[in-house]
Amino acid sequence: MNLNTEFLNNLISDISTDQMMTHLQEFSRWKKLAGSTDEAQSLSYIRNVLDSYGLKTTLLFHDAFISLPEAAHLDFHNKRFKAITHSMALPTPEAGLTRKIIDLGQGSHTTFNTVDVRDQIVLIDGMATPEMAKRCRQAGAAGQIHISPHEYLHEMCLSPIWGNPDFETVQNLPTSSAVTVSEEDGKAIRKQLAVTPDMTATIHAKVDTGWRKTPILIADLEAGNAPEDAPYILFSGHHDTWYEGVMDNGSANATMMEVTRCMAKNKNAMRRHLRLCFWSGHSQGRYSGSTWFADQYWHELERDCAVHVDVDSTGGEGNSLLSTAPAATELSELAQDAIKQYSGQDHDGTRMARNSDQSFWGIGIPSLFGILSCQPTETVGVRNALGWWWHTPHDKIERINPALLLRDTQIYAHALAHLVSNPYLPLNIASQVADLLSNLTEIQLPSGCCVSLKNLCTEVEGLHKEMVVFQEKCLDSPEAYLKRDRTLMLVSRQLVPLDYTSGDQYNHDPALPLPRWPSLQALRDLSEEVEGSDAFRLRQGLATRSSNRLLSNVRNARALITR
Repeated sequence: MNLNTEFLNNLISDISTDQMMTHLQEFSRWKKLAGSTDEAQSLSYIRNVLDSYGLKTTLLFHDAFISLPEAAHLDFHNKRFKAITHSMALPTPEAGLTRKIIDLGQGSHTTFNTVDVRDQIVLIDGMATPEMAKRCRQAGAAGQIHISPHEYLHEMCLSPIWGNPDFETVQNLPTSSAVTVSEEDGKAIRKQLAVTPDMTATIHAKVDTGWRKTPILIADLEAGNAPEDAPYILFSGHHDTWYEGVMDNGSANATMMEVTRCMAKNKNAMRRHLRLCFWSGHSQGRYSGSTWFADQYWHELERDCAVHVDVDSTGGEGNSLLSTAPAATELSELAQDAIKQYSGQDHDGTRMARNSDQSFWGIGIPSLFGILSCQPTETVGVRNALGWWWHTPHDKIERINPALLLRDTQIYAHALAHLVSNPYLPLNIASQVADLLSNLTEIQLPSGCCVSLKNLCTEVEGLHKEMVVFQEKCLDSPEAYLKRDRTLMLVSRQLVPLDYTSGDQYNHDPALPLPRWPSLQALRDLSEEVEGSDAFRLRQGLATRSSNRLLSNVRNARALITR
């Protein structure tokens, strides 16, 4: 990759672990719930530091639908069990919610579909998730008891709505009360139910849910060597936390601050601007901050944001696994280069997942990272593999490994150095198109189908060849470099929504998993039906519209490259 090596070397060598640990000492003073005074004080500290580095900072406030869990416990079989409730769960009446318990085990789709749980409390293995809240809502359950995989109780947000609810999505909010108990207590409850199945439990839970003003801190570092109309790289992470949240997400905030401190000293080597955003509403609002920002600044982001780099939970104790760090296909080479350089590990090509404030795919902005480092597979005990302390009161400064924090920050600095200073914006869109073609050719539609993939495959093959030629062109002027950047960005606007959204690029998909290239899912579904069946005929309309969308976007991308 073409890079100003002096810029990179200066950036990496200047990163200070002591500086970051000083920031973490400050962050450990506050419990940064969304919209709280502690959050505001912590954000003020960050702003003052960034101002001292010479950045231009802006503080925005907006209405967000925030849910703060409060006291909770569970009464069962004349015993009181320690429990926590969850963000977006329903509060119980003052006397509690008393209903019969039905043990659903893992809570699979099949179990929910075969057992009548209407107006009852369900007992489910594993942490509380939006998917389980959705199943409970659809099945009419009144309450949920989740059994933690160990002794620790993890705070969770149950809403499957990405961002604030609106007039259409508000109906998808959870409709049941929920608590989590420890593994030991869960086993005791299950053992008693095996002896006496028709037993009741009483959930007690307070949840403070409603609209609050929440902040977004923006900090801009202008490139010293940027041509007029240069784009920017968005470097973002959430600031709100559960409890002290020194790893999640204080360490990531420290990484953002330290990379920026070092970069500001060498900004004359930058060709593209850097914009930092510190979100609120990630933990207690299901990405409400980044979603609001994407909606309100949609057109500015579409025009000027080249890449989004997300940072979450750097430097956690024992977080030695980096090969599974998420990266868009077109940025996987950059991910591989950065991770290999500082950890010796090979990136395995893991796709971006639907989490970590990835609110910009509809706009067409490619993304890099999120949860960079995690626990090795053999020690995984919690979802996201971020350590047993994740989303608990134990997420304190003692859970940070300074050496791993330095390593993770160096990886981010390396990737960002390429993104802001390479003459060529390091997007390998040809690789992304090859991935689309690979996924497309896996779909086999019957000959009698009204949808044909022949033209679509031909167009994708043509785009791939043209992208290879385009990316290999040698350029000789800043104006040509900028034109190349802008063209790649415009092509991304056509392809990223196909790669990571199910349809409407101005909307936000639910906070639930999506398949690879979700724009192909209607075609995949059609290929699995029996030709001539009612289901086959019903799916053809959806598949036709999906094919039209794909073909239109691919042709638009080809026109941008060949014009």
